[in-house]
Amino acid sequence: MKRLIHITLAIALLSSVPTWLSAKKAPSADDELMKKAIAYFYSRKFEMSELLFQEALKKNPENATAYSYLGDIFLQKKRYDGALQLYKRALDLNPENGDEYFRVGQIYYYKRQSEDAIVNFKRAYELNPKLKFALYHIGLTYLMLARDKQNTIVNWESYLAAAPEDPQYEKLRRAVELLKDRNFIIPKEGSDTSIEEALHLGGMALQRQPRAIEDRKADHEDKKTKYKLEDIERDDGL
Repeated sequence: MKRLIHITLAIALLSSVPTWLSAKKAPSADDELMKKAIAYFYSRKFEMSELLFQEALKKNPENATAYSYLGDIFLQKKRYDGALQLYKRALDLNPENGDEYFRVGQIYYYKRQSEDAIVNFKRAYELNPKLKFALYHIGLTYLMLARDKQNTIVNWESYLAAAPEDPQYEKLRRAVELLKDRNFIIPKEGSDTSIEEALHLGGMALQRQPRAIEDRKADHEDKKTKYKLEDIERDDGL
C-alpha cells in the first residue's frame, strides 16, 4: 500500500517508492514539487507542505496523492469536514484504494458517526486484505462509540487471528477476555472510569501522535502496527 490515521506513533520509516517516483526518466518539475511537499510533511512542517500540495493541485487537479496528503494535514488540524472532502476527492480519482476508505472511516470515527466509520473500515479491508488493522478499528468503533461488547469481541478476535505477530497481541487478547466476562460492563460515556482503564488498554485507543512507527515483523499494512484512530498512517516513500 502507499500510505495509511494509533499504540505509540512517530514518523513512519518507509521502504516503498511511489509509482510517480519509480520511473527511470529524470523527475519532472511536478515530481520535484511533490517530493518537496512530502519531505516537508514528514518533517512535520505542515504549513509549508500544505502550500506545496496546493500548488501541485493547481498544476494537476487530478493528483490523488496530493488530495490525500492534504487530507492528512487537515486531520492534524482537526479540520475533519475539510479532511473528509479531500479524502473523498482522492477516492473519486482512485475508487479502488482501500487506504482512502480507511482514512474516510477515521474521519467518521472522529465525527462520532459509528455506522459510517464501520462501513468504510470494512470496505478498506475488502479492497486490501493487507489492511488487517482495519479489523482492529472496526472493533474500536464498536467499543468506543457504540458500546457494543459482542461486535468488539468478534472484530478484535478476527484481528488477533489475522495478526498474531502483533507486538501488542497479549494486551489486546487480555482485553478481549475481559470483554467476554459476562460481569464486565463497559463504562458509560462520561463515567469516572474510562474504557481504557477498565480494559487496561493504557494508551492503545486514545493518545494522539503524528505518525506510525514501522513494524517490519508484522505485515498488516505491509509493515506497521498502529493502535489508534487519532493518528495519520501513511506509507509513502520519498
